[in-house]
Amino acid sequence: MDIFRERLTPGPGLHVALLLLLPLGFGMVAPLSIVGGVANAVGIYLAVQAWLHLGAPQIRVTTTHLYAGRARIERSAISKPRVITKDDRLSAISDARTWKVLRAWIPEGVMVDVVDRDDPTPNWYMSTRRAKELVAALGNPAKSR
Repeated sequence: MDIFRERLTPGPGLHVALLLLLPLGFGMVAPLSIVGGVANAVGIYLAVQAWLHLGAPQIRVTTTHLYAGRARIERSAISKPRVITKDDRLSAISDARTWKVLRAWIPEGVMVDVVDRDDPTPNWYMSTRRAKELVAALGNPAKSR
């Protein structure tokens, strides 16, 4: 059961900028067929939109695990969830050993420490638009069991 779920899709600005694909797609086929050009333009635009949405990583918290993109860790192996603001992000992600699900268009994030001694990753950083909700969902891992 999911306690928290967020898909890290691009913001509305990129979706509006992708409207520039419409004339490109139209121009590729329009010399052969106007209807084909319109269909090609709309098809390319919708395909890119679907790719951006379906390919976006997810942040999920269940009763037992934290999922960040393709990675998964047990909640009992993490501690100290905290919000990282835009101003503190650079120093928070500077350690190359940190597992990152970083999206430049999302200024805030959450960092958790990894307490598993066998794990070489000291912490995880996850970009999120709902940082306070994610921290609340993670809470104290010991209490979630």
